[in-house]
Amino acid sequence: MNNLLRYLFLRETSTKLPLVNVVKLEGVIAPSRGVRGPQARRLISLDRVEPWLVQAFMPALKTFRPAAVAISLNSPGGSATQSELIYGRIRALAKKTKTPVYTFAEDVAASGAYWLLLAGDEVYANKTSLVGSIGVINATFGAVEAIKRLGIERRVYTAGKYKDLLDPFRPVRKDEEEQLQDVLADTHDSFKEAVREARGNKIAGVSEAELWSGRIWTGRQATLLGLTDGVARLEDKMREKVGDNVRFVHCSEPLRGGLADALGLSGNWGGFMGRQPDIYSVTSSVSEALLDEVQYRSMMARYGL
Repeated sequence: MNNLLRYLFLRETSTKLPLVNVVKLEGVIAPSRGVRGPQARRLISLDRVEPWLVQAFMPALKTFRPAAVAISLNSPGGSATQSELIYGRIRALAKKTKTPVYTFAEDVAASGAYWLLLAGDEVYANKTSLVGSIGVINATFGAVEAIKRLGIERRVYTAGKYKDLLDPFRPVRKDEEEQLQDVLADTHDSFKEAVREARGNKIAGVSEAELWSGRIWTGRQATLLGLTDGVARLEDKMREKVGDNVRFVHCSEPLRGGLADALGLSGNWGGFMGRQPDIYSVTSSVSEALLDEVQYRSMMARYGL
């Protein structure tokens, strides 16, 4: 249906004017299987965004073959695995279709989102965008004293020494910390490899120690260091690249849903099927939506957004 509407709207000009297919990625990078409603809209995963990418690079109608694909990113990062998968899918589609890719950072493209930013043949940011954070993090908590005060006895039975790795209700063992640090270091190495492959000898003016430290830079600083290719807005840069008469075709879903979606009801509402949601499902979904809002704002607040 979307392709048909685009065809009807642009049928007189699509064969004459250059098209740029735009994909907007916003939210935390994390797996999204089984997640519904507003929670799903806040996640960037391969499952969720692959249909948009395929539509952007390989539209059903030949008249919508793009002159370029532009990807706009606004994310504090998240899953290293999902970042690697999406990066790989973008590069594979670009190679298969021989379509140039341009990536743009909005407010923030940090950590795993910077990994995604590297998927562009050319990489851009706004002057005040936050870019970088080339590092890996694993955050947990410890409640050893709290569980003692509550008089709770923790009972965990395992087959395998590390099946209860970093259990928050007991003291951390030295060998556990070392094992986790090895995993983080290896993941960090994969991130570094992606940066070296994408930016090569463009990076200058920053030491290795600082580059891999996990710190962030503004878009203007990132350009001076070679982490990005320049400071630019998506629309302006694409007009410069393909012409002032460019037409933009958005291939991703709207970032905000309707009222039912905002309340966390969209995944459970069955009115069109002649059934009503049970009160437990509605209450549970609304609670999940509120908790998701708190978690999302906490993640974005990490970068002062």
